[in-house]
Amino acid sequence: MLATVSLAPVAPEAAAEPSRNANQILTHYRELSRDAERTTESMNKAQHEYDVQRKTVIVQRRASAKASKKLDAMSEQMASAQEKVDALARASYRGARVNRLYAMLVSDSPQSLLDNMSGLEVMSRQSAADLRSITAVARKTREAKANADKSARDASEAVAVAEKQRGRLQAKQADLQLEAVQIRAIYKSLTGRQLAALRGPKYKFDASAVPKGTSPALVALQAAISRIGDPYVWGATGPHQFDCSGLMLWAYKQAHKTIPRTSEAQLGGGTPVDRNDLKPGDLIIYYPDASHVGMYVGDGFVVHASTFGVPVAVVPVDKAGPYNAARRY
Repeated sequence: MLATVSLAPVAPEAAAEPSRNANQILTHYRELSRDAERTTESMNKAQHEYDVQRKTVIVQRRASAKASKKLDAMSEQMASAQEKVDALARASYRGARVNRLYAMLVSDSPQSLLDNMSGLEVMSRQSAADLRSITAVARKTREAKANADKSARDASEAVAVAEKQRGRLQAKQADLQLEAVQIRAIYKSLTGRQLAALRGPKYKFDASAVPKGTSPALVALQAAISRIGDPYVWGATGPHQFDCSGLMLWAYKQAHKTIPRTSEAQLGGGTPVDRNDLKPGDLIIYYPDASHVGMYVGDGFVVHASTFGVPVAVVPVDKAGPYNAARRY
């Protein structure tokens, strides 16, 4: 039995799943980080759209309430004008005479005729005024009702859109949470050498040489480089942690200038700039899907928040990703 056991074939280790080498782990980490950045920018977009729709709901509900209040006021005026017309109609039905022939028949003197005709003229003008009033009030009431109905429909539609955007946002947030768990787990397993490779080389950069000024672009640039070393956090907009577009948003906010929230929207705004005409403070958009952004520092460098585990840093323009386009704000 001992001999049989000792001679039994051992299952080859090749049957086990081969472990990834250091380079493969780092490559996988970078791929996950890129996916997470795309998800982050998509989530930021969904958040922005949801915020816009929530404000639209508030505005439309206020408009609906205002239109309904105006409709109530118009309805009261309509009722008042209708009473006057109804009174005239009742008087006519009971035999009241309001014409000039009647005045001649019942007048026993020239003065009496003048007095009667004068009274009838006043009644005629008042009746005509009442009719014009009720016509105008009726028209305004119809307009007020149409406005109230439209505002109510707009408010309902805005609520529906907002709820749809909220659903998209929640889905994006869930996706990002799952990706973040994987990224953090791999990050904790990285060796010192892998972390150094992830962060890349340190480039010579003299912050004091960055141009200063009072223009929004230069104020934003100074704000951006003041955050060098701060951590990358998905969806963060400062003041001590950022994602890529969040850093741009925060920096320009310090210059009292509002720019779009996401890298995709930042590509869609501003003024297009040729790569050969880049100036400090310009935004550089990366990747075909515009999922990353940095700010041009000058001398071929860009400051950006790149990925989880890598702090805000200044790197050569082409080290931040595949160049897409540039915008000036």
